[in-house]
Amino acid sequence: MEQLQVNRNISISYGNIVQVCNPFSAAPEYEYQPENCPPNAIQIGDIPRLLKMLTCPDSNNGTCNGGISISSADIRTVEAYSTTIQQLLDVYPAMESLVECQMVKDAFSEILHKHCKPLKKYVRMVWAAVVLLSVAMGALVIIWTADAHHELRHHFSDGSVKPHFTTANILELGTTKATTHPNSLVL
Repeated sequence: MEQLQVNRNISISYGNIVQVCNPFSAAPEYEYQPENCPPNAIQIGDIPRLLKMLTCPDSNNGTCNGGISISSADIRTVEAYSTTIQQLLDVYPAMESLVECQMVKDAFSEILHKHCKPLKKYVRMVWAAVVLLSVAMGALVIIWTADAHHELRHHFSDGSVKPHFTTANILELGTTKATTHPNSLVL
């Protein structure tokens, strides 16, 4: 689809001087068929060479006599993209034959059957551990909530901390006199 748009833009802007070859058939098959390109079409990898013929060099101090003004940086970018795409297209037949290769299919099948079954086992073990951890954390949240509620009920609501002295605490301090009220201490 993009190739059709590129060719349409070229035709509108510069006439029908050149077409870019689309080596794939139409939808929905998208079969690789480089031999079906029109005779006047150029390969994607030839775009930089064509641009160099049609553009003005940067050294003309901004003047361009009949050519397209494109910076050297933009030409290098186009060259990098189009070269990369052309290299992918050049190796596409070999990659396509690998997809159809029974040896490759068998290798992937072996990987799936022999190596993925243990992986499934380990994933289930990890899942079980996460479930146990979640249950334990849920139980701890309930225990912490109950403990916090218990603390709130047994402490004063004014926010102050008041000591609870017992007879054992008084004896540890070395005092001999204590009143009968558990929260008071007389020395």
